[in-house]
Amino acid sequence: MLWGSYDMAVPPYQLAAQQLASNEEQWAAYESIGNFVALAGPGSGKTKVLTTKLARIVNEDVEEPRGVACVTYSNECARELKRRLAALGVQPSRRVFVGTVHSFCFQHIVRPFAGLGGLDVNSPIRVATDHEQDTCFGKGVANAISIDENPYNWRFTCSNYRRLHLDREAEDWYGSDKRAARIIEEYEKQLRTLGLIDYDDMVLLGLRLIEKHEWVRRALRAKFPVLVVDEYQDLGVPLHRLVISLCFRDGEAHSRLFAVGDPDQSIYGFTGARPGLLKELSARADVESVTLRLNYRSRQDIISASEIALGESRGYESANDDVGVIDFHHRKGGLADQAQFIADTLVPAALESGAASSLGEIAVLYRTKNEGDVIAEATASARLEFVRIDNNAAYPKTPLTRWLEECATWCSLRGQSGSPSLRAIISDYLGFNHTLASERRRLDAMHELVACLRNLGNGDIQFHSWLAAFSDSCLRSHLSVDPTMQQEIKTLDTLLAACESDGKLEDWTVARFGGQGGTPDHLNLMTLHSSKGLEFDVVILFGMDQGIIPSYRETSSESKREPRRLFYVGLTRARHEVHMTFSGWRDTPWGKKRDGVSEFVIELRKKFAEESQ
Repeated sequence: MLWGSYDMAVPPYQLAAQQLASNEEQWAAYESIGNFVALAGPGSGKTKVLTTKLARIVNEDVEEPRGVACVTYSNECARELKRRLAALGVQPSRRVFVGTVHSFCFQHIVRPFAGLGGLDVNSPIRVATDHEQDTCFGKGVANAISIDENPYNWRFTCSNYRRLHLDREAEDWYGSDKRAARIIEEYEKQLRTLGLIDYDDMVLLGLRLIEKHEWVRRALRAKFPVLVVDEYQDLGVPLHRLVISLCFRDGEAHSRLFAVGDPDQSIYGFTGARPGLLKELSARADVESVTLRLNYRSRQDIISASEIALGESRGYESANDDVGVIDFHHRKGGLADQAQFIADTLVPAALESGAASSLGEIAVLYRTKNEGDVIAEATASARLEFVRIDNNAAYPKTPLTRWLEECATWCSLRGQSGSPSLRAIISDYLGFNHTLASERRRLDAMHELVACLRNLGNGDIQFHSWLAAFSDSCLRSHLSVDPTMQQEIKTLDTLLAACESDGKLEDWTVARFGGQGGTPDHLNLMTLHSSKGLEFDVVILFGMDQGIIPSYRETSSESKREPRRLFYVGLTRARHEVHMTFSGWRDTPWGKKRDGVSEFVIELRKKFAEESQ
């Protein structure tokens, strides 16, 4: 190979590997041959390392028909991995799985092995819709405690308990919270009575099969001799035990592990994430580990600010020469004043100065959907197009709606620059229906989809008519035959309803809907949680007031650890500039609360002032 040349005969992943060679830690990850963990700081190129390494494994290490499984935390993460792998010539296939841990467990463990493994579930397995889960949970609370008990008060407690206490026969199953354990038992009983499993069951039942049956472990290792894990710190106890069973079980052959993650970016404790598990894994004697310290994204002042926010030094360094900008903006008029200042002043200034190359390279990040309502109103008033990602967005962001955004963009651009890959659209469509067992049926579904897309018109037509035609021609029938897609059918109905008279999407065109997938012309409004894994030229942290971050409920040092990491994640999304807005007070149902500016911002400003003296 001629390093530095771009010979078309060289596979894309090898060309990408050339760019890793100058970074010693990245190259060590790429050249690893055994179990390996990369502890990756923000902007350190960990996704590039992971995808380039995975492409090499597929092409060099694993012979057909065996393959590689790559699991990650969220559908958004999986979407980004698929996009980057496609550029390296790797597409999801029967020997390359790329998806969430829930999807992996369901497709490759629960569905094929539930009956043989003795699980008490119906065949075919059907995944409960949100409404069915709520109904079953309500009955579970009524049976376990009282019909007068409000199920809402128990939902979070039981979800967390269920993800942490995995062994129903263990002595501590009832020990920590006996009432929560009984509610869970009754809830699962209600689900099984209706022949249903839920989202968490996918992982819990999959883990049960893996840990109980050696033949299940053998089958998985035969199919996937290499297991790749992205965002390991977010995946919690069930995934960790799955990894231990497949890669480190004494006396058995092992799958090889390649994992990346950053304990400092663990912000999903409410879903059972445990950042200490990644540190524990990296410390094993049979695992090689490196830390990726060079930050290719952020300027040095932003990196320094993020370590102050974290409260610990990590020794991260910027690969860029300039220092960047950190700025603070005190707006005395509350959240509405902050939002108007952002829309009328900060965003235009970032574009005018060239700090942001386009509107799409600016992100306004906030803690909850409540702040999202305020900034969305101000942004709309300023006539700025925006993408909103939180629970009050115009429609839910699910695998189906994300895919529909891609389809809408494809119909708008028709192969022009920036058009999504039709091959990727087809691949995802086939993935929505796992009942397509034969190649003939898969080809028929593919041809039906392509014909439909070509007949759906362009980006200027009304989104409602486009979506209704798409639903009627092939989409609804394709989804309906797969029992796991019932919730997505509900999502499709929700989207259609939002297009009707007085709905949020009533006047939208196909092009506008496609733009919600993210374009250079749309400002990004999203929660701090949703921003994880993304990067922008300019980041504006909105609502940085005490009582919001940390929240008024987070009063102890222990409870503030995760919001501190969340603040850290927000800072490290920026390449060039970070702006923070705050008022020192906030409106609540109990009146104005004057708790001051966020203690995280106060710490940061104080440290910056000391260092400038």
